[in-house]
Amino acid sequence: MKIFKHQRISLFLFLVLYRIAQEMYYVKFIVPIYSYAGYINDASLSRYIISWAFFIGMALLFIKAMFGKDRFWSNVSFVLLLLKFTPLTILLGYISYEKAYIVTNFIFWFMFVVLCNNMPSIKIVSDDCIEKHNRCLKNLFYIVIGLFVISVLYISIRYTGFHLHTSLFDVYDIRFEQRENSYPTVFRYILAASTLLCPLVICYFLDKKKYFLAFVFAIIIYIDFSIVGLKSIVFATVIGIIIRLYYKQYYLRYIPLLASIFIILISFVKNTTIQLGVSFVFWRVFYVPSGMDYEYYTFFNLFEPDYYRNSIFSRFGMNSPYSSTSVDIAVGEYFSPEVEGIRANNGLISEAYANFGNEGCFILPFILVVYFKIISSCAKGVNESYIFFIAVIFSYAIISTFIPATFLSSGVWALLIILISYRTNPQKTL
Repeated sequence: MKIFKHQRISLFLFLVLYRIAQEMYYVKFIVPIYSYAGYINDASLSRYIISWAFFIGMALLFIKAMFGKDRFWSNVSFVLLLLKFTPLTILLGYISYEKAYIVTNFIFWFMFVVLCNNMPSIKIVSDDCIEKHNRCLKNLFYIVIGLFVISVLYISIRYTGFHLHTSLFDVYDIRFEQRENSYPTVFRYILAASTLLCPLVICYFLDKKKYFLAFVFAIIIYIDFSIVGLKSIVFATVIGIIIRLYYKQYYLRYIPLLASIFIILISFVKNTTIQLGVSFVFWRVFYVPSGMDYEYYTFFNLFEPDYYRNSIFSRFGMNSPYSSTSVDIAVGEYFSPEVEGIRANNGLISEAYANFGNEGCFILPFILVVYFKIISSCAKGVNESYIFFIAVIFSYAIISTFIPATFLSSGVWALLIILISYRTNPQKTL
């Protein structure tokens, strides 16, 4: 019990250090470079104290989640705390936001974490069913990844002329071309799922020493990148392999400490080119999602919420006020009217504002928790390193887009199939 308590205390101290390091980097580099975009230093003593109180109180709830029995939620909560929640509290301390925005964030995050900590998993497939249909589920796994291969090759040959892109930096033309291509809906969803899950599949084949299949999927990942121009699929593959080889649950709590040391060391680098590159990554990964939250709050306090009429309920004939475009483009063009078609892709509390207005901070946590617990049930019995990798890619998806889009366009439907297929013997982990 003393060791368990010591681990919690050390994790809490590492998280405090991580917040201090992130805050230092924000003031020293993000503000001077990106103040034109609203990332400023307008701190007041009261806002600063409130932001720290919010961080400390919620960090304790997140830590409770990290030491809980639900391993999927445990890992997702850890990733969300580092990538999303900590930067949010920094912005709350340094930018003068409306009080209603601050309060709705308090309510949303408190309800979300408390509900996830206390709600049990929701089974959609029983262990008996998995055991009974063992062979069928194994075949289903290979059918899904076979669909990935066929769809990626078909789209590459049919729509891009089998174009292979060799640069990680010049990708925006590819993205605009990909947006203009009118793929059949089924292929669009399968392509999106392959983008999310091919890194996981290649790790699985490497783990099973099926090196030829791993090589095939390395090629598929390269072709996938050449189609969609998403650098994340390349980075996710590298990160996934590293996680699978070196992941130990015990070391997880040291990640905030190592991240803090890295942030402090990188802040002393004098090379302007390196500093601009690192600052851009920090700004884009940590601060833009929380900055867009306020854009969604502002937009949907001026215009009516969508109530999912542009996504789920459009299938039932409901008309959305944003049917001529999409919610993310409507928000993006409102704040950047000079850029036609710009998307403000964001999730979590942005989804709450977009679909329910300010009241969404009470409603969306319940929807999110049900969604999380279904995935958690499917992930039961899966190897811990896979769960952590899945938590990373799922957290990135849920931060970046709405729940219906994560299920279809981000490929969570295929993730559920793969997770259930993994559990062909519920008594064994992978």
